Amino acid sequence: MHASPTLPPDAGEVVGRVARLARYPLRSAGGEDLRAVACTADGLEGDRAHVLVDGRGTALRGKDVPALAGLAAALVDGRLEVRDATGRALDDAALADATGVPGARAAAAAEHGAAPGGDAVAPLHVVSEGAEQGPGGDECDPHPRANVVLALAPDRAPGAERGWVGAELAVGTVRLRVARTPRRCLGVYADVLEPGEVAVGDEVRLVERPPGR
Repeated sequence: MHASPTLPPDAGEVVGRVARLARYPLRSAGGEDLRAVACTADGLEGDRAHVLVDGRGTALRGKDVPALAGLAAALVDGRLEVRDATGRALDDAALADATGVPGARAAAAAEHGAAPGGDAVAPLHVVSEGAEQGPGGDECDPHPRANVVLALAPDRAPGAERGWVGAELAVGTVRLRVARTPRRCLGVYADVLEPGEVAVGDEVRLVERPPGR
């Protein structure tokens, strides 16, 4: 477990621990589980750093190309690697065949206005285990593509994170502010106030309660 450089190690109230970390290097494709990772102002390092573009250079999302959901992306020595359901690595030609998009290739998301941290893409998606049993669970995607999955403390109900909007959280050496709830997904979106590192097993502390709580 890490200690924040600007907060006492016991600051705030422990509300759980990090159960899983996931990074999705290619937007709308499957991702990779991590044991520990740096977190920048834009989210987990390398998360959604690439986007699929067609032959004209138009950035595409999962709703445009459903086949993306069947692919898995990872960063290997800092290089994007995309594989299909059989585990076969895909070059650009194979990626075009796998997605059914002529001329498809993976491009830097920042060059197409699709990088995390902007108004359209929240830096982090945080959800608790069992959140589908909590508020709004029956109206949301039961398989959220969350970056940080929390194992909440026993005194916390599944989905409790949706009541933290406006609150600040300390996770590893990272400090977050819970920004809003997604419209069609479980959990919450969070902005990064202080970059740092986060690892599976790190305590999650509610440092500042939501306004009015």
